[in-house]
Amino acid sequence: MGASKQLSNDLKTKIVQHYGLEEGYKKLSQRCKLSVSTVRNIVRKWKTTGTVLVKARSGRPSKISERQRRRMVRTVKNSPQTTSKDLQHHLAADGVTVHRSTIQRTLHKEKLYGRVMRKKPFLHTRHKQSRLRYANAHLDKPASFWNKVVWTDETKIELFGHNKGRYAWRQKNTAFQEKHLLPTVKFGEGSIMLWGCVASAGTGNLVKVEGRMDSTQYQQILGNNVEESVTKLKLRRGWIFQQDNDPKHCSKSTRAFMQRNKYHVLEWPSQSPDLNIIENLWDDLKRAVHARQPSNLTELEMFCKEEWSKIPSSRIHTLRGHWKRLEAVILAKGGSTKY
Repeated sequence: MGASKQLSNDLKTKIVQHYGLEEGYKKLSQRCKLSVSTVRNIVRKWKTTGTVLVKARSGRPSKISERQRRRMVRTVKNSPQTTSKDLQHHLAADGVTVHRSTIQRTLHKEKLYGRVMRKKPFLHTRHKQSRLRYANAHLDKPASFWNKVVWTDETKIELFGHNKGRYAWRQKNTAFQEKHLLPTVKFGEGSIMLWGCVASAGTGNLVKVEGRMDSTQYQQILGNNVEESVTKLKLRRGWIFQQDNDPKHCSKSTRAFMQRNKYHVLEWPSQSPDLNIIENLWDDLKRAVHARQPSNLTELEMFCKEEWSKIPSSRIHTLRGHWKRLEAVILAKGGSTKY
């Protein structure tokens, strides 16, 4: 449909003047040979702005109509992975040709921005239900309960850090200068696996896992490090052991080991790293170690143990608000949280 005819300011002023003489919309429409809705809109604008003048436009009218804009917004809200190129094709089917930057600006005005998707464990319905049960059952636990928990986990740390998304400023034809290269190593030779534990009082032991950890090695690590860490952290009787539901953690032999050693194991929902405060400390550790640029695996292990021991208890205290994580799980109905 083409653009409507622009009415003169004199005619609009005449309509407003006669409206002020208590002439109704219908009579004014007959007098001026206009539709009732047009007369009503002129009067309504005059009442709102105090003028009948058309404000100067800020620029060229958008090629994307209001209807197309609403459809774009609806599309990306229903399918967040839709690309601007996809939307460009949709508009082209309507006969509208625009650059992708125009589409992006339009969506930005609707507070919609393209962002890297966060990686989180996949949650089945049973996982969400388990997380929700755990959150509801532990939400009202006092701080004294969480202060007794020994949090444990394993992590892999790479010698040269995670390579994806690493950038360097350089000039043309300098791509292969050593300072502009990311070194790589053969599979299995560029990382180590670590097991560590932490409590509200501070960090416990951190040990390197030799080869691929199975139930037997896991039990050896626990036997050599858990009691020692509990003593180091001055935890009293009744301390609580936390671990995730990895098969080697839940094997028959591991459960028997924990029963013999009288471990009080915290119930734990599967697929829930966001509920374990040690995950945040792994990130801290990796940043600190990579900043020191270890050159071999021996240095990597040494730096890891040094930086682990340096983590202040004040940092751990900022993570102790476990109830906030539980509230987030309940709010998400068992789904993923920001933690």
